[in-house]
This record gives sequence, structure tokens and C-alpha cells, in this order.
Amino acid sequence: MLSDARHRLSSPVRAGQRMSRSELADAVNAALDRIYPSRDVTAQYVDSRWVGKLERGEHRWPSEPRRKALRQVFGAVTDADLDLYSPRRSDGVGAAGPVVEPEPGSWDEAIYLLHEQWHLLVQNDKMFGPEYALMGVTRQLATIEDTLSGMPQALRPALIRLAAQYAESAAWLHQSLNDHAAGHHRARQALAWAEAIADPTMTAWATYRSSQQRLASGHTAQAVEQAEAALLHDPKLSRPMRAALRVQHAHALAVTGEHQSAMRLLDAAQHWAADRYPGKPEGEHGSYCTSGYIELHRGVCLRLAQRPQEAIEVIDQALPAIPRRHRQDFASALLIKAMAHAAARQPDQAAAAAHHALPIARRAGSRRVLHQLAQLGATVSRHQQLPEVHAFLHDLQEIT
Repeated sequence: MLSDARHRLSSPVRAGQRMSRSELADAVNAALDRIYPSRDVTAQYVDSRWVGKLERGEHRWPSEPRRKALRQVFGAVTDADLDLYSPRRSDGVGAAGPVVEPEPGSWDEAIYLLHEQWHLLVQNDKMFGPEYALMGVTRQLATIEDTLSGMPQALRPALIRLAAQYAESAAWLHQSLNDHAAGHHRARQALAWAEAIADPTMTAWATYRSSQQRLASGHTAQAVEQAEAALLHDPKLSRPMRAALRVQHAHALAVTGEHQSAMRLLDAAQHWAADRYPGKPEGEHGSYCTSGYIELHRGVCLRLAQRPQEAIEVIDQALPAIPRRHRQDFASALLIKAMAHAAARQPDQAAAAAHHALPIARRAGSRRVLHQLAQLGATVSRHQQLPEVHAFLHDLQEIT
């Protein structure tokens, strides 16, 4: 994990290359000087050999000043984010060891708690819907903005990264609520914060979100541009993120008619699928981008290529891999299946899939999916004599 984190940082002197161990050592030493301006910390200085021992696991628990410097260089919130832990374990569990939390009442604790709250709000979206989660995200964003003015300079990058993370989440929640204007505003806000601290992960993810929103708004050329801009950060990103960025680029290209390029991107995405690398997810974004999710979007691209029957076959195989507990994702998957049936001129099967999605989307609170289901309802409405279509349209009217 520490080695991967180093590889995601750019060399400060060699354009286009990754940070070396020597350069990381220099960055840690510079961070030590910033964190302890009134102390002589030369005894804590490190070199490339020390970094190598740390990356090989020969040393797992550096001194507190060195850990603090490492966290600052990488923008990490806790030692566990870099897989650092004390060998003096009190729980007898084994290699994982206890998570070392920051000192109570410290600025580090404030950042840590805001980070943990972000994880909780992500789960709230899945369980209680975007409207509920957005209230918490908005409040936390206001707290972060208020806190920034009093934050010590050395800790500001970590808090600004959290601000970008919260703003990007808000962009997604607004997207789920079909509020495009607010979603665009939050995506721009997230991107501005990410660029302010030159964070490649959050810059790429905010740009990815912007591409999604532009595609949903019908600005196809801009969606392609944003997808390509996100991929500029590719070597510094986790595997699931690399997969998600390729899926979005493929979708945008398929809308423009570049179907072969879209398929090649989806093939490439499969190499980075989240479920191909068991264990702890690499980072916090893109963990949903499994091989099943990628194949579901292959179905989207096949439908856009006017190959609906092939799309249906691919979607039917991918659908069982989408977790039903993630209501919005599952409702969206059923909607994709319904749209493929409609393109194949199978209104009864389109209505059946859409009818299945309808109560799930309502429970998930996804106005985006409900809006798209209403659009599908208009498409199949001329087939009201079919029982499946009649039942779907009746319940659609009741819900919307």
C-alpha cells in the first residue's frame, strides 16, 4: 500500500515520472521541518534505504514524527491508510493489529472524524437514499469550510482533500436527485479544491463525475473531453478507479458512435475490475466497478450500437452480479435491461423489467432513475393493450 501510494505521486523534478524513494525521503524530511519548525528534527531525517525497508515491510511502525510526515506527504488521514501498525498488538488478532487513532482533541482527530463520517454518509446513501445522505454531506461541507480558516498550514492539504471528497459526493447525490445544476456546481467545486492541492486522485474523480453529468445533460462532446482529461491521471490511480474511468469514456464514445473504441475500452477496464483483486480495496473510489458492472455497461454500449439483442444477452448475464442491497444500482441495472428490450421492439419485456425497477427506485429515492423510467413509459405507452405495459404504466402514474 505504501509503495502504491508513492507510485501515485509525481516526481518533483522528472516530468511525467513517478516519485522515487529518494524523492519521497526528501519530501518526508521537508514535511518534518514544516511540522516542527521550532525543533531540531535532523535525527528523524530519512533516506531512500529507510523508505525501501518500509515498503518491503521490514519496518512497520516508524516514530510518531516520521508517521506524521508520511501522512502529510501522502494526504493520508490515519496510519492504517498507509498500512502502518504497531507490532505490539494488544488484541492477539495477528498481522492487522489495532488501528491507531489520533490524539483526542487534536486537529488530526478532527480530520479523522470528518473522514470517518464521509464513509458513514456513503452507506447512508445506499441504505436511506440520496436525499437523506445529502443533508449530512451539506452540513459536513459547511463545517469543513468553517474549519479551514483556523486550520494549521501543515494540515490544510488533508482538509482540502476532504472538502473535495465531500463536494464530489454531493455532486453524485444531486445527480441521483436529478438536479443537474446543483450537481455541476458541486463537481466544479470538488475539482477546484483537488487542483488547489494537486491531488491526482480527487482531480481525476471529480473530472469523471463531471463527464457523467455532462453526458446526462446531453453535452456529449464535453463528456468525452472530460473522460479523456480524467484518464490523464491514470498511472497514479487505484485499479478500480482506472476501470471506472474507462467505463465512462466508453459510454461517452458510444453515444458519439465510436463503438469499436468503446468496446476496446471496456475490454481494458476488465483488467482493472475491483473484484479481480481480492482483499482490501485500493482507495475509496471505484470499488463498485466490478466485472459485472463493466459488462452491464457493455450492454449499454451494444444498445447504442443498435445491437439490442446482443445487449440483452450481455445484461442478463451481468445482472446477477449487481448487489440487490444497493438499491439504486440494481434499479439502474433493471432500467438498462428495459431500455434494451425497448430497442429490440419487445415492449412487453421492457415494461416487465421497468415495472420490477419501479418500486426499487422509489425506495432508493433515485429521482434520476424514476425520471428515466417515466421516459421509458412514454416510449411503450402506445402498447397499452399489453398486460405488462398496462400494469407498468398504472403503477408508474401512482408513484410519479
